[in-house]
Amino acid sequence: MSDEVARAPWSFFPYAWHQATWQRLTTLAQESRLPHALLVGGPAGIGKHRLAQAFSAWLLCQVPTAAGACGHCKSCSLLNAGSHPDLLELGLETNDKGKLKQAIGVDQVRAVVDFAVKSSQLGGYRIVMVEPAHLMNVSSSNALLKTLEEPGRQTLILLLSSQALTLSATVRSRCQKLLLGTPPAEEALAWLAPQLRDAATARLLLDLADGAPLAALTLRDSLWFPERERLLKDLAGLSEGRLAALAVAQRWHALGAEAVLPALVSLCEDIARQAAGAVVVKHRDLAPIIGAVARRSSPAAVLAFCQGLAEKQRLLAGNVAGSSLLDAAFSEWKRLPAAAAQ
Repeated sequence: MSDEVARAPWSFFPYAWHQATWQRLTTLAQESRLPHALLVGGPAGIGKHRLAQAFSAWLLCQVPTAAGACGHCKSCSLLNAGSHPDLLELGLETNDKGKLKQAIGVDQVRAVVDFAVKSSQLGGYRIVMVEPAHLMNVSSSNALLKTLEEPGRQTLILLLSSQALTLSATVRSRCQKLLLGTPPAEEALAWLAPQLRDAATARLLLDLADGAPLAALTLRDSLWFPERERLLKDLAGLSEGRLAALAVAQRWHALGAEAVLPALVSLCEDIARQAAGAVVVKHRDLAPIIGAVARRSSPAAVLAFCQGLAEKQRLLAGNVAGSSLLDAAFSEWKRLPAAAAQ
């Protein structure tokens, strides 16, 4: 599941920035115009999962209110206990090594087919939530088509995705789209700043998270956020020829490629923007160092490096050793100034 998922307790109310969407959904339900399948798309970290949880709870609740589910009836209690018989959640399962699989498999989706044709045990809706829906493989997507075409009575299928356009066209065509964006900056800041007790840090984190409040809060607790300046100075040292790539890589092995690769992507995107003449950087607290590195860099070369980092992240997910990926990344960065000078 995504970084937005919170299994317990269940979320009975949407975030404030989703109130307009909430009103739209509840009105559709009250007027019996709710589609049988909704594709809920939008960037990671904006609360898609919480909106889906709150709306599912509202539909299943025995005494719902305008603001949300009651939180106390039998249905709500079952949701909190993770044992509601009329709700089925599908996400990435773990393999025999305890790591998340890279796709939602066909056997999982076949469970949806069986679930959707049964009658509700509590006499209301039956709801299926699939997240991240874009990680259904070809077989699992095809297995879902018949249920999307002919769902059971009072069945709602919610497909949640931060990459909705990558779902198959046949799946997308059978769903009503509900595309969500990031909230207005001041609204996001009003939610995030009190939790951090630091408005300046909240603004910085929101910039780094492209305006997604939940992603910003997660970033605050990430391993790489407090290490940005040290990592950037190492990149500068490599560019200036003062540091050896292997020695730098070995210093970062302890933090791990899972943390270092995203940090490098974020920093190098700013370096590329600066090198191309942009004056606004996301890591604005590190702007002087970013500017110094950017002056030695070719925008095209840094962008190519970023693309290589994306491939390394893909390889890391496929169980390639993180240490070797870091060794390669820092070696490639050290070669960039010479390549840019050509």
